[in-house]
Amino acid sequence: MKLRLPIPLLAILAGLGLSGCGPATTSQDAAKQVIIFDIDTLRADRLGCYGAERPTSPHIDRLAAESVLFEWAFAQGPNTPPSQTSILTGLYPSHHGRVFALDVLADEVVTLAEVMRDGGFVTAAFVDGGNMAAASGLNQGFEMYRSTPGGGFEVIGPRVMRWLSRHVNDDFLLLVHTYDVHSPYDPPEPHRSMFVEDRQPTTPDFEPTTDILTDVMIRARRGEQDILSSQDIDYALARYDGGVHYVDQWMGTFLEKMRRLGIYDNSTIILLSDHGEEFQEHGSVLHEKLYTTVSRIPLIIRPPGGRKTFRVPQVVESIDLMPTILEMVGVELPPTPIDGESLLPLMTGQSQGPYFALSESRFFGGRDAIASGGRHLLRSRKTGFLELYAFTDDPTELSNLQPERRDEAMALRAQLDSRRPSGERGSVEEQITDSEIIDQLKALGYLNDE
Repeated sequence: MKLRLPIPLLAILAGLGLSGCGPATTSQDAAKQVIIFDIDTLRADRLGCYGAERPTSPHIDRLAAESVLFEWAFAQGPNTPPSQTSILTGLYPSHHGRVFALDVLADEVVTLAEVMRDGGFVTAAFVDGGNMAAASGLNQGFEMYRSTPGGGFEVIGPRVMRWLSRHVNDDFLLLVHTYDVHSPYDPPEPHRSMFVEDRQPTTPDFEPTTDILTDVMIRARRGEQDILSSQDIDYALARYDGGVHYVDQWMGTFLEKMRRLGIYDNSTIILLSDHGEEFQEHGSVLHEKLYTTVSRIPLIIRPPGGRKTFRVPQVVESIDLMPTILEMVGVELPPTPIDGESLLPLMTGQSQGPYFALSESRFFGGRDAIASGGRHLLRSRKTGFLELYAFTDDPTELSNLQPERRDEAMALRAQLDSRRPSGERGSVEEQITDSEIIDQLKALGYLNDE
């Protein structure tokens, strides 16, 4: 259990602005506005503020310079259905139950949007279809839920800005989601070619399409290793980074629109992802393993009024977002229990932990993981095989320390056993049957490999 300290809400908000670009807004008359930018498949270390060498994210980096940046935030699953559902419910996948692509979230699971709607907030979402389609159940609590399959920010962006223009005086929760970084890594020019330079694949006719990468992933499951050449991987990564730059350009557009509307400094602005992406660091591609290349996500929270960058080194979880937002806007937690804990004590430097992050995966016979204190333990539920990594020193987790640090691994395994979600898997009674959504899921690489 994480530590929770009884800090008065207004003191927290005021404290967040002490070192910032201006005082935090605590006026009772100011609208309470929360905007979540949810960039699907955005790997943390491809952003400048997380150490990327390429200039992929100038606008996001400027946002981070006025925000609380969580250096080691972990997703609860390696792929979209469990991870996105955990973000919006504050529950581990084993508790909310939505693990597979066709699963529909049960009505009895309470979402962030439902709690905020019941608290008097206008709730709206603009999402990119597929695993985020309304049929998934993630629309629960959103008064408006607009899904534009495959449209990305080119379609979603103008709609978001029109919506913001109509709601400048409202208390609201706005979710903005895109697959623009997701495979096939094909952003529009000039972003598509921006980082390619003279990097060209060595495999004839290779393009990082979802079908080709899914085939690589399936072959890797069968034991094949390093299927793509290093040149192929460099090319795919350069194209991926171009997609990050494209999303960053849109982030600049969104933030400038908010400034022009006069809501930028009154809003809580959050940027995060549901999972990262592998580029054969561990023998495969895409996202189904629990190494930090996939399970580590960016999490940036700019409170009203902003503050000078405050970097949080403790591990946190994406399920912590829901209780954090609710505490920041003064809305009570739902009566049904959630797994996440508010991050406000960490955001104000009032708590040091210890903190733990848990992840679950259905792949490879079932995997789970725990991170704490700079260590990350991965376990095969099928065989019991353990891997231990010092992720602060080895951020892509290439050196397994378990053989020489068995005592550390056993101690973390005991923590994993005591903290992992207990009881039956959450109830999922319905499955998606809409053929259009099934086609969207296949285009994203889901279902084809199951």
